[in-house]
Amino acid sequence: MPNSTNNLDTRLAEVAFAVPLDRFFDYRIPLDLQGFVRVGHRVWAPFGKGTRRMGVVARLHEPEAGGLPTTKLKDIAACVEPDPVLEPRDMALAHWMSRRYSCSPGEALFTVFPLGQRKPPQRPAKEPVRTRETPTPFEPTAGQTAALDLILPALAANVHRRVLVQGVAASGKTEIYRRAITAALDAGKGALLLVPEIGLTPQMEDRLRGWFGDSLEVWHSEMALGDRWRVWQRVRSGEARVVVGPRSALFLPVTPLGLIVIDEEHDPSYKQDNTPHYHARDTAEEKARLHGAVLLLGSATPSLETHARAQAGEIDRLVLTQRVENRPFPSVRLVDRRKEGWYFSDVLVNAVRERLVRGEQSMLFLNRRGYSTHVECRACGWVARCPACHVSLVLHREKAGPFLHCHTCDHREPLSEKCPKCRGEVLKMSGRGTQRVAADLTALFPSARLFRWDRDAVRGRQGHEQAYRDALSGKIDIIVGTQMIAQGHDFPNLTLVGVLDADRSLSFPDFRAAERTFQLLMQVAGRAGRSDRPGEVIIQTSSPDHYALQAVLERNYESFAQHELSYRREAAYPPFTRVVHAVVRARAESGAESAAEQFVRWMQSHVPAVEGDVLGPAPAFHRMKAGWAQWQAVIKAPLSAMDHWIRLARSFTPPAGTTLHLDVDPETMA
Repeated sequence: MPNSTNNLDTRLAEVAFAVPLDRFFDYRIPLDLQGFVRVGHRVWAPFGKGTRRMGVVARLHEPEAGGLPTTKLKDIAACVEPDPVLEPRDMALAHWMSRRYSCSPGEALFTVFPLGQRKPPQRPAKEPVRTRETPTPFEPTAGQTAALDLILPALAANVHRRVLVQGVAASGKTEIYRRAITAALDAGKGALLLVPEIGLTPQMEDRLRGWFGDSLEVWHSEMALGDRWRVWQRVRSGEARVVVGPRSALFLPVTPLGLIVIDEEHDPSYKQDNTPHYHARDTAEEKARLHGAVLLLGSATPSLETHARAQAGEIDRLVLTQRVENRPFPSVRLVDRRKEGWYFSDVLVNAVRERLVRGEQSMLFLNRRGYSTHVECRACGWVARCPACHVSLVLHREKAGPFLHCHTCDHREPLSEKCPKCRGEVLKMSGRGTQRVAADLTALFPSARLFRWDRDAVRGRQGHEQAYRDALSGKIDIIVGTQMIAQGHDFPNLTLVGVLDADRSLSFPDFRAAERTFQLLMQVAGRAGRSDRPGEVIIQTSSPDHYALQAVLERNYESFAQHELSYRREAAYPPFTRVVHAVVRARAESGAESAAEQFVRWMQSHVPAVEGDVLGPAPAFHRMKAGWAQWQAVIKAPLSAMDHWIRLARSFTPPAGTTLHLDVDPETMA
């Protein structure tokens, strides 16, 4: 670090730390760092007794009247890097996230810097070997032409614009993305393309690498730290101008930025589970505004929030109703499970058998992992539950032996041969996940090449990439998987999709349950028949008359949206209002309940002069989670009034031993 010889008056740096405190901390800038420390620098600074933390410089200023005497302030210890890691527009985005999602400035700043508090590696990562592919000729459909006629002029003129491409599966949305990215590069700018799952990055990279070569980089959270630093530095330097990745790729420093693409914009994976609870779609819109970039949203089943904004004229919308080359849509059939003797209907078993005979692929979807979802003792009624969450443990069978797993907090324990309560030897297993389905299919079709594609069987990008390559090359006959197989994948030889339990997500206690079910089923149905071979979709359900399933049967998004929006309007749920999910946690349930009651009373006694309501308190969906008791309340308010309610909620001080967590615009209430 350079030494400054200028004897300047004491200057101060306002530093933000990744802690849940809604404030900044003033530090003196020592003489040897004056003139060197800038806004956006990561710095080391003393924090607490005998410790130091990494922070981000948010502002430089002179001592202020009435402030703490500078003699009582501590000095910044050092800068982490020679240059700031955040530029002014990054700082502005972080401040917007802090206000929008009710998190501290430091939590937002360390999110906007996608490497967080990680230190630079000692050795630079090796450059990977990249392959170049020859782009294929492109004859746009009428729908693609209309979309590009709207997008390309905005890119050429460097105009901020929001565009929704609502296209059925296999309608050529990826080709629109590719052409839009090319136009951004031609205009001297870069592009970010977000996908909802890490497992979709290999396919998207395949489709883009031949066009953009070494200008393309892939980013995701499961990369080695050295690889992430290498990608960040290539993007920061301008060597890489196109980035593909899931949610966190939004924060790569592509500059100048011309285009942000959010593929499958409706997907709940774009919402961060932990603090800050940002939504990548909405955050991307703010980033595009700050950079004057085009925001391109793509989906066959847009979120109802995006649909409502398009109807109101806030977002331009293009609708693609036909598949490329006028390929036929798959036939869809609902099978009433109540009339079947087994969870595999005869219709589905025969359809899988036909595909095996014809040398075609099948995909079976069940959004539940594990072997059995419920283990209990027949003698005394004991149920295997997580000691920290009190939810049923899921049985997994592996070569090392069976074990019980909590999918909420990741607790694991071996499966006992006897009931731990009465020592009985007869344990009953019920409910089934993908592991059980795979075992039953192997028994039915012993010669079939079967692959289970879920979070337990496939890990990291390399695992997803290998699974994708094997399926694409025809090494797999039957794919069994969870939500990660439902979207985006394009396997030309896959002609059958089977949904084993369409009702599971419908019964979820959440106002988005019907929307999630419709979107998921439409997505998984879109995997079938994407080449010249006709596809078939078989959906097993106990609720064949439900409007969401009927809309899937008819492939009618508008019908579903109209039906669902009438319910949302009546119940005052998004997109007609905004919602905050407030969760109070304590070690004892009595503490969580009492604190939640205090929170609701506080909110109701300090009601701002705006519309809105506070519902609750009530036990949370997960009444216990990782050893913490949870109670909840829900704040509902019109779009224009929610900021007042958020500020009020943030001003509440939880009782000692409890914490308050606010999820603004939640994707789920679980």
